[in-house]
Amino acid sequence: MELQATNLTAAAVRKRKIRRKKIISLIVAIVVLAAAVLIIAPRLKKTDPLAGMITAKSQIYTITQKISATGTVTAQTGAQVNIASQIGGRIKRLYADVGGNIKAGEVIAELDLPDLQAQLDQAKAGLQAAQLKYQIETSGVGLERTTTSSGITSATANLASAQTAYDQAVKNASLTINAAVAAVNQAKASERNAQTILGRDKQLLAKGYIANQDVDTAQTAADVAAAQLDSAQQNLNLARIKTNDDITTARNTLKSAHAAMATATAGMAQDTIKSQTVLELEAEVNQAKDQVAYAQAQYDKTLIRSPITGTVTQLPIQQGETVAAGLSTTTLITVVDLHRLQVDAMVDETDIGSVALGQDAAVTVDAYPNTTFTGHVSKIASGPTTQQNVVTYDTTIALDDPGGLLKPGMTATAVIMITDHADIVAVPIEAVKTQKKNTVLYVLNGKSVQVRKVTTGVSDETMTEIVKGLKAGETVVLAGYTPNARSGPNFSPFGRVPGGGGGRGR
Repeated sequence: MELQATNLTAAAVRKRKIRRKKIISLIVAIVVLAAAVLIIAPRLKKTDPLAGMITAKSQIYTITQKISATGTVTAQTGAQVNIASQIGGRIKRLYADVGGNIKAGEVIAELDLPDLQAQLDQAKAGLQAAQLKYQIETSGVGLERTTTSSGITSATANLASAQTAYDQAVKNASLTINAAVAAVNQAKASERNAQTILGRDKQLLAKGYIANQDVDTAQTAADVAAAQLDSAQQNLNLARIKTNDDITTARNTLKSAHAAMATATAGMAQDTIKSQTVLELEAEVNQAKDQVAYAQAQYDKTLIRSPITGTVTQLPIQQGETVAAGLSTTTLITVVDLHRLQVDAMVDETDIGSVALGQDAAVTVDAYPNTTFTGHVSKIASGPTTQQNVVTYDTTIALDDPGGLLKPGMTATAVIMITDHADIVAVPIEAVKTQKKNTVLYVLNGKSVQVRKVTTGVSDETMTEIVKGLKAGETVVLAGYTPNARSGPNFSPFGRVPGGGGGRGR
C-alpha cells in the first residue's frame, strides 16, 4: 500500500510539469507572434513606395511672359470729332441719328437761315446782271452807236440803282454800328457788374464771410466779362471797317454811275465810253464774284458736314432747337470712327519697366467674352497716375481694326506679350521646392527620390523653366512626398540606397 501511494504521487508531479511546459510554450508562441506582427506590419504597408505621390515629367515647353492690365476703350487721335456750328440758328433738319454711319463730307444737319439764302440769291443776281452788262458792252462795235437817249436812260437807271445801293449801304452801316455799340455797352455793363461783385467778394473774404472759392469764381466771371467786352469792342471795330468798305464801294459805284451819266450826257465818243465802261463793268463783275463767293461761304455754314467717316455716338441737340455761336460753342453731334480705337490700360509700376513700344497685345471686353482683339503698344505715359497709393502708368494699345464691334467707354482687359522663351525644359510650378535656401526638385529615380538642386528661369501660370539641373523627360514629384531626417540625395522608401553615405552598415 505504501509503494502504491508513492507511485501515484510521482505521476501527479510529472503531469504538473508537462502542463507547466505547455503553458510556457503557448506564452512564448504568443510573444513571438506579437513581435512578428509589430515588425512585419509596417513593412507590409510599404510594399508600394510610390503610393500617394503625384508625379509629372519635365518637358520641352514655350513660356510667354505676359502683363495684364485693365483699361478703357477710347478713340484714337482724330477718330472722334465733336461737331459744332460756326453760326447761330434754328436746326431745320437732322440727317443723322445715334448709331448711324456717315461718310466724310456728308451733311448731317441744316440750319434755317433764310436771310443767308436771300443774300446769296441777291449776290448771284447781281453777278448775272454785271456779267450781262459786260457782255452787252463788249458784244460789238454796233452797240457803240447806241443812241444818246438810250445811253442816258441806261445811265439814269444805273445812277438810280447806285444811289439806292449807296443809301442802303449807309442804312445798313448805321444799323450794324448801332448793334455793335449796343453790344459793347452791354459788355461794359456786364464787366462793371462783375468787377463790383469781385470787389464785394474780396471784402467778404477779408472778413471771413465767404470762401476763397467764391472769390475765385467771381474773378473768373470778371475775366470772362472782360474778355467779352474786348470781343465786343473788336466786333465794333470790324463792323466799322466793313461798313466803311461797303459805303466806299457803294460810293465808288455811285461815282461811276455819275461818271457814266456825265459821259452819256456829254455825248462822248463811243470808243472812249466803251473803254471806260468795259473796265468798270469788269471791275463790277469781279466784285460781284467776290460777293457771291462770300455769300456762298456764309450759306455753306448752314449745312453742317462731318469731317470724318464714322458712327454717330452722341446727339445732344434735336431738330427744331436753336444753337448759338459765340465764345462757347455747343456740340451738335459726336462722330467716332469705330475702326480706329485704342485701349488706355493702366499698367502697374512693377510691370511698366518690361513694357516697350510695338509689343503685341490681346484685348478682351465683357461685351464679347469669346472674342479677342489684337493690337500693339503705341504710347507709354511718362507721368504716373496714383489712386489709393497705387501707382500706374497709362499705356496706349492701338487696336488692329476692331471691325466696329467695340465702343468708346467699354472696360477692357489687356494682356501685353513681353517675350517668348521657346524650346526650354519646364516642370509644373508645384514641383519647385525650397530647401535650406536652395531651389530643389524631388526627382524620381526608379523607386528612390532624389533631392536635386536646380536653377530656375521664367514662369507662367502653370510651368517654370529649369535652366540647370534637369533634363527633359525626367519624372519629378509634385506632391505626396515629405523629406525627413533620413532623407538624403538618394533615399528609397525601402531603405538607404548603396552609395548614399552615412549610417552604420555591416
